[in-house]
Amino acid sequence: MSLRLVLTLLAASAFAAVASAQPKPKEECATQNGQFAETRFCVSSALAPQGENKYGPEIFVEGDEKKAWCEGVVGYGIGESVTIHFKPAVRMQEFTFVNGYQKSDETYKNNSRVKQLRIQTSDGFANVVTVPDTKDGHTVKLPRPVKPQWVRFTIAEVYPGARGSDTCISGIFPNLEQLNN
Repeated sequence: MSLRLVLTLLAASAFAAVASAQPKPKEECATQNGQFAETRFCVSSALAPQGENKYGPEIFVEGDEKKAWCEGVVGYGIGESVTIHFKPAVRMQEFTFVNGYQKSDETYKNNSRVKQLRIQTSDGFANVVTVPDTKDGHTVKLPRPVKPQWVRFTIAEVYPGARGSDTCISGIFPNLEQLNN
């Protein structure tokens, strides 16, 4: 093996080691105390605030559907996620998903919306669902009840926005009353 090839391989290994050692951005979280559990909403990224508009996890706690979490990475945010942590674990089988940025019809159309949503839970459930491209809340019923410590909702595919690639979600509302009363 030539010295040049050895040096090239060593340099590539060193670069790979440095690249993999880069810290991942820390999740941002917001907590809500509810009747059945403390619920913590964590997002993998968030679009930077623009004026009075904020796009972080606090929108899930505030419950104002005119606001939205918008992922904060380049492109459509495929692979970005919202994780809901429950303390203690709670039984659930359905949730309401409010797609897109609901501020106005124009804002809804201009931003990307979730088309395919991957759902995973701490107790081993995993599924992908198709979310309709409507401003109406969409009830997603899981095929079986789960009792997770966390549920992760990951963007798998989007409906592209007319003017931007930011993918937004206005709400995720777990139905905790159905199985916990």
